[in-house]
Amino acid sequence: MCLSRLDGVVFIKGTIPGEKVLAEVKETRRDYSIAEAIEILQSSTDRVAPRCRVYGMCGGCHYQHISYERQLSIKEEILTDCLRRIAKIDIPVDRMIYGSQWNYRRKVQFKLSSTSGGSSAPAIGFYREGTRDIVAVDECALLHNELNRFLTKLKGARFLNGVSEVHMLTGKTTVAFLKGPEVDEAKLEFMLDIGFDGAVGSLAPDYQRTHVVGEPHCTLQMGGDIGQGLEYTVTPQGFFQSNWELNQVLVEKVKEQLGSLSGKKVIDIYGGAGNFSLALSKTAKEITIVEDNPYSAADGQRNIVLNNITNASYIIQSFEKMPLGKISDSKIYDAAIVDPPRIGLTKAAVEKLLALKAETIAYISCNPSTFARDAAKLQGRYALSSVRLIDMFPNTYHCEVLGIFNRV
Repeated sequence: MCLSRLDGVVFIKGTIPGEKVLAEVKETRRDYSIAEAIEILQSSTDRVAPRCRVYGMCGGCHYQHISYERQLSIKEEILTDCLRRIAKIDIPVDRMIYGSQWNYRRKVQFKLSSTSGGSSAPAIGFYREGTRDIVAVDECALLHNELNRFLTKLKGARFLNGVSEVHMLTGKTTVAFLKGPEVDEAKLEFMLDIGFDGAVGSLAPDYQRTHVVGEPHCTLQMGGDIGQGLEYTVTPQGFFQSNWELNQVLVEKVKEQLGSLSGKKVIDIYGGAGNFSLALSKTAKEITIVEDNPYSAADGQRNIVLNNITNASYIIQSFEKMPLGKISDSKIYDAAIVDPPRIGLTKAAVEKLLALKAETIAYISCNPSTFARDAAKLQGRYALSSVRLIDMFPNTYHCEVLGIFNRV
């Protein structure tokens, strides 16, 4: 949202800085109001026509009305503002890393409408912003072409009655995860019939009991110098960066910023399925991965075996709740990698991270404001030596931040 001031602070959706608009107030709170632009009176030169026909209805994209060059500069301005205002840090932002604006997502979660009696096929799409209403889509401009190809096959499929969600991942293989009250092996077999390599199904309401047909996980190749033939597998219930091409650039950049890891010990906190650790294990002496999601940890342990890695191991437990002695175990970590969720580091996580006394911390964040808050908490013990943006999610307000902290 853009910030304006008229009889108080008003945040306005669908606008670009510098524009003059007619807006309708949708929500009034004590300190500010939220409005939506209903007519553009004076347009920005950065305004472009959105590619998607349901833009503004689907809750997925936020920036399609802004030229891509301006999207990048807006995100950089937001990061710089957060660092100055929240962390009181004034540091130049390194050159932003970005890639393709379209068709970059390799993971998607489709929502399906409920139908009665199975006489008609459910609508498939995404939630309308702020609601549970489904906006049907024919294709998504952000999705990898392979996922759009399978979306075409699923539209009008009556066998999806009784399915509430279809998650899809694509790499060297393409797999699906079906959730809903009537998921069974017959539905999963249909998914194989239309070309998926594997399908996992889970019954409502607990989603814990699963059926599997075909390959239960998606396989991706880690390319570039850092990948060197590594294979990365992930199940639909686990986590991986959906912009796989830029993710590999990010991994390369983390390795470059950490410097030589020869003979050094690394701890990878919120390490997922080994996104950073798999590649870094080629040069580090030892890597400890901390991850509490059982699906991601299982993916990571499979990846360790699959790639014949002998110097990486998992601690499957919440970092915040873990006794410090269990993490350190008389080890001194030379480098720490932290890649927390959007809420950033909790107070307990900051205390444990500081107690580890790593010489270097690579902090990967998907939220500039919580990154800036945590940077302020690390100051005194650590200095932020470099920071840059990786535009993992073009046409949305989301972005990835990589900050390198050196121990004072």
